[in-house]
Amino acid sequence: MAEIRFDELPARIDRGLAPIYLIAGEEPLLIEEVLDRLRAQARREGFGEREVLHADGSFDWSRLAATTDNLSLFTQRRLIELRLPGGKPGREGSAVLKARAAAPDADNLLVVICGRLEPAQRRSAWASAIARAGVMSYAWPLRRTDLADWTRRRASDRGLALDAEVAALLAERNEGNLLALAQEIEKLALLADDGRVSLDTAREAVGDSARFAIFDLPEAVLAGDVARTLRILQRLRAEGEEPVLVLWALARDIRVLADLQSALAGRGAVAEVMSRHRVWKNRQSRLQAIARGTKPGAWARMLNRAAGVDRVVKGAESGRPWDELLELSTRAARGAATVNRRERH
Repeated sequence: MAEIRFDELPARIDRGLAPIYLIAGEEPLLIEEVLDRLRAQARREGFGEREVLHADGSFDWSRLAATTDNLSLFTQRRLIELRLPGGKPGREGSAVLKARAAAPDADNLLVVICGRLEPAQRRSAWASAIARAGVMSYAWPLRRTDLADWTRRRASDRGLALDAEVAALLAERNEGNLLALAQEIEKLALLADDGRVSLDTAREAVGDSARFAIFDLPEAVLAGDVARTLRILQRLRAEGEEPVLVLWALARDIRVLADLQSALAGRGAVAEVMSRHRVWKNRQSRLQAIARGTKPGAWARMLNRAAGVDRVVKGAESGRPWDELLELSTRAARGAATVNRRERH
């Protein structure tokens, strides 16, 4: 069986259990909720006992075989949850998991649980063996554009009818923090009057628990969203991110844009620029549009400005690093915003 989408996994579980599972991903809330569903289905199918193993770096893989061989006095069917935090079972663990996938035990349901997995880990021999023998599913982070719809569906399941403005507010204030968003929905369910929540009530009741990664900043800049750029930068500062890392993420795209404008001016090879900087295909069209839509040399000047910020960050020049990053990022976002306005018109 091939890897299945995570949003399809609950229905797949309800239809009956596979002999072995690999459940991994980057949304702990979604993973734990689907595990609750799987446990409930396992109880219905007669798996009356649950065993949890934590496979850290010192884990003895013979324990997995011992657990399946150790018959219980009270039940003949057992659910075994193998938590593999790093997603790297090693040579011995990989061999054990491949063997288990090749010869699943009907009386011992094995669920391997991981967090984030790199592409190579998802394609590894042990993961592929589990996918072929049973079910493999990966909980990708929810995209920002999907968060408001997820909020409304989640609220509806709790008996809340949220209008688009309220859902957008909740999504904005809890971006990157799905657990906090779920908790806010539960809180609003207690405050709701006849299943509805006004925008004013939501504004007063919902805190700002959004979390951002460093790479959210250049995405906001390329989108030309100045307000979001400011918000991300302020939150990164509050969370203690190092200015040098924030500048590195920001300057990377500025450097690409400067090189693209240089290639366009000299009729150089745009594809070569993309290849040299290893730009993902889903970002190439946006970067090209910004390079073409802004004044020639604008991004080379921005890159020089970034070099000045780098000197401030490293203490070679006087100044406040976060203030310099704020000025640089908002200037870059405004440059991208001019392209957005032209595209809309």
